[in-house]
Amino acid sequence: MTKTNVDEVLIASACNVLETMFFSEAIPAQSSGRMHDNPIVCLLHTSGAAEGTFSIAVDREALRLLCISFYGEDAPPITLQQELACELTNMIAGSTLSNLVPEHYCSLSAPQLCSLEQHETLGKSGEESTSVLMEVEGGLLSASCSLRM
Repeated sequence: MTKTNVDEVLIASACNVLETMFFSEAIPAQSSGRMHDNPIVCLLHTSGAAEGTFSIAVDREALRLLCISFYGEDAPPITLQQELACELTNMIAGSTLSNLVPEHYCSLSAPQLCSLEQHETLGKSGEESTSVLMEVEGGLLSASCSLRM
């Protein structure tokens, strides 16, 4: 599996999850000079056929809008938004792994909140690492993974 393939699968998986679960469009974005605006960041670890780490960072306004779409609440509390960010990390990781290693088993840890610094270094941590940036309503969403298959 090449880095390009992992990039493509990660983008396609994230876009599919956002469209089917949140009725939200995600558009791949150029990362040059783009920065997150006070994001909520989550990560999880995977083991089995693909071992490594996934993380996402979502700008707070974008996450608030995703939360409204997902739960139907007009003013979702921050704790509900954090839970949704963790669940979104789980959904994107699961979809990505299902497409990368479709006939193999992978186990996912419980997603947890982390720092933006952890997320940013994950996508640059080696040959088998990648990071993608997408525009969603209300801001940016980035997804990173570092996998050994």
